[in-house]
This record gives sequence, C-alpha cells and structure tokens, in this order.
Amino acid sequence: MRTHCRLLSILMLLCGGLCNGAGAASLTVLTSFSESPVRAMVAGFTEANPGVRVEVIYRRTLPALRLLTQADGAPVDVVLSSSPTFFHSLDRAGLLTELPIKSRAPAWLSPHTMGLEGKVAVVGYSGIGIMYNRRYLEKYRLPVPTSWQSLADPAFMGHVMMSSPSQSGTTHMMVESILQQYGWQQGWAMLMQIGGNLSAITARSFGVSDGISRGLAGAGLVIESYARTSKARFDYIGFTPLPQAAILPTYLAVTRSSQQSALAGHFIDYLLSAEGQAIVGTSEMAKVTLTEPKLAQQTEFVIDKALLYGRANLLKALFDQTITQQLPKLRLTWQGLAEADAGGDVERAALLAKARALASTPPLSEAEAREPATLALFDAIYEQDRPNPQAERLQHRWRQLTRDNLAAAMVLVEQAAKP
Repeated sequence: MRTHCRLLSILMLLCGGLCNGAGAASLTVLTSFSESPVRAMVAGFTEANPGVRVEVIYRRTLPALRLLTQADGAPVDVVLSSSPTFFHSLDRAGLLTELPIKSRAPAWLSPHTMGLEGKVAVVGYSGIGIMYNRRYLEKYRLPVPTSWQSLADPAFMGHVMMSSPSQSGTTHMMVESILQQYGWQQGWAMLMQIGGNLSAITARSFGVSDGISRGLAGAGLVIESYARTSKARFDYIGFTPLPQAAILPTYLAVTRSSQQSALAGHFIDYLLSAEGQAIVGTSEMAKVTLTEPKLAQQTEFVIDKALLYGRANLLKALFDQTITQQLPKLRLTWQGLAEADAGGDVERAALLAKARALASTPPLSEAEAREPATLALFDAIYEQDRPNPQAERLQHRWRQLTRDNLAAAMVLVEQAAKP
C-alpha cells in the first residue's frame, strides 16, 4: 500500500509539472559522499521514476556548508551526508525545513542519531574502523592493525593515511571518538603519535580508501562503507571494525529554500522502501540497512553530542595547527623517539620520557578548550568564511607552541643519543 501511494503521488507531481509546461520534474541533491554510492541511489530512483531528473552536487562538508549559506548559491533540494555536525550547522542557520514525510529512526539506532527528529531522515548507517591493504602489509612485514593504538605503533611509521576533521565530517567523528573514549590528554597523545606515522592527509575521506586500495599506504581510518566498497573490488583489502567508536547514520534533509519539497520527500521515501533499502545495502552504497540492528546494538560507545557540537570548530582548527601543519616535524620527532635507546641509562630514559611528553602534548588544555570565550572565537568561523583576527592569532599561537615543543623534544632526543 505504501509503495502504491508513493507511485500515485509521484505521478500526480509529474503530471502537474508537465501540464504546466515545466517539462521533467527536477531534483537537486547536495552530498559529501563519493560518486559511486550516490550514483547507485540515483539510478534506482530514476529507474523507478523515469520522469524525474536528479542532479547531484558533490562537495566536502565545508564547501557544501558555504554553498548553502551563500545568497547566490546553487539551488539545492536534498542534502545527503553522514556528518551530524554538518546538519547541526544547517539547522542552526535555519536552512532546513520539516520533512514532508513521516520518518523516525528505529529505536535501536536512535541513541546514535543526532536528534533532529522531523528534520532529518536516517536511511542506513556505518561503523568506523581500520582499512588495510594485505599486499602492502606483507611487503613491509607489518601486522594487521586491530585498534587505534595499532596506527600509533612505530612499526607503521610512514604507512598510514587519514583525512582531517576540517575537510571530512566522518574524520571529525573519528577524532572526537578518540578524544571522548581516551580523554583529552591521552587522546591527543595518540593522535599526535598517529600523526607521526602519516604518509599523507587526504583532502577527502574517500581519498583514504582510494589511496590504500592503490597501495599508497598500508592502513587508515575509514567509515566502513568505503571499506566495503573497496573489498568488493579488491580481494587484498581488509577491514578491522572498531566497536568502541561512533556509529555514523546516513542522513537526508530537505532545504528550506527547496521548490520541490514534495518530490524531495518522495526521494527519501523511496530510500526507506524495500527497493531503496536493497540499494542502501549493495556494495556500491555499502551501508548497513535499517533491517540490520546488530552492529548498532553491539556498539556501547555513544558520542556526547553536546560536547561534539560545542567544540566542533575549535577541534577542527586545533587538529590542523597541531597535526596537519606539523607533519614533517611530527614524523622527524617520532622517528627519533622510535630509534632512541636509553640502554638502561636512567638519565637517558628521563630525557626520552620528557621528549615523548613534549611530542604528545597539545597546545591547549581541556580546561582551556572548554572556556566559553575561546569557543566563541570559533563559532561559525568555517560557515562564514571571513577573517577572524582573534581566532587567527590563537591558531598561530597553537602552531608555534606545537612547533616549539617538537623542536625541544628533538633536542632532548639528540642529548640522549650522546655517548
């Protein structure tokens, strides 16, 4: 009955458009996903509704946010992403409208959703984990990574890839998962050690899975759907799920400016139907469907949403100044620490311990990161895309402090190496 009603409504929309001389009905989707999963989704919808033309705009979350906030931006009807902070920013800016259909996430998935009931629909979800290239690992005699800590091991120096929170909403969730699970100090220590092992930071999150598939790195943090897609194409790709990490639902929303709200609702309704869910679970889209609760039910970790949203922009900026802008120095410092040997000498061991502490300490304490005045400096800094002198000065200070700490750590490593 639901399918019949949906098809009848679509036909009424199409007839209305054609009778008014408007031609084929058109829907514009803005997404942070890669082309492969979206192409499968759109192909299924247009095959079921041949009178509808769907245009897709592909953007990273930050450019997508700016596109939607610009007065002269391209018209968009539907937004598709796995980034809750992206939708939170859109809702805060008043850019989302109430869904034209009734949609509620299953009760077992609700703890992991962002909580914008009535404004976002969930059509699937993914976990987070480590994707790896078996051939690469065998070539360099590396073990299969099984945890966050595996990627921080000196054995993986130069063999890891990841994206950055400012470029990828899913990477932001991964970094936030580490910080919330291990705490501010220990979490940043792990992130900075992983930073020392990075061969590259990619501009897009799917650049990590692509790079690993091509043998440019051995392992990296990815959303599970990208690993599933790669595994379907390459038998040498493996994936280690991280059960104590955030679950990432796939969200859709309708923009307030959409002139095709009803058609947008039918698009979402299609993805919630049996036909749509079949596509959601294929190797192209590679999401866990809403009929598969096992992964979500087994994941005890639930991200603190207030903390996630409250420090989102500060965290993005801090990661870039502490890790993205420091890659060569991080590599050099952690390589020096990995090669250093105290040889049982107490003084040398103390020097190396101090060096490790310097290389593991972020330029901002957790207490400072919670200060309202500091958080306010970064409020909407990415959305507005305009200079903020105070925030820029603070970021420069973070960058300089990190640089100084790494330089001081190297001096201590060199002192410990002296006979």
